[in-house]
Amino acid sequence: MSKHYLSRSADQLFEDVLHHYRINVWPKVESIVGSHSHEASAPQIILEGSALWPGFAASLEFNRVAALWLTASEDIFRQRIYEESRYHSKSPRERAMVDKFLERTLIYNAKMVEVANRHDYVLVDVLQSDVAGLTDRCLARLSVDQQ
Repeated sequence: MSKHYLSRSADQLFEDVLHHYRINVWPKVESIVGSHSHEASAPQIILEGSALWPGFAASLEFNRVAALWLTASEDIFRQRIYEESRYHSKSPRERAMVDKFLERTLIYNAKMVEVANRHDYVLVDVLQSDVAGLTDRCLARLSVDQQ
């Protein structure tokens, strides 16, 4: 894992993860969304995760399905990744890996925002609410999209 992160550029790492999502994750997501969007009796579900790339979602028919993407500022990503990784206690090699992961994350987020905007999808900044408030805002937005 460390060799992979340290030997590739952040752009290459972004392409690697997007390829992984497209090949290994998205077919399963398509199947789940398809079965829930066309069957009125299907239970409601919430899917979340970075593998739900907005460019992939453009191929879906959004019958009975609402979608939104969460985003944050670069500072928030940096703060969270550094805190969660205990960045300041890491060796220089480990810090280099965390820095590369952060760089890939920032590229991913910027491109995700760009693609979501291109498709006129809803973006929600996670910093604008506490968890309960964010949940309420997302659910309110999803119910509006369903009408």
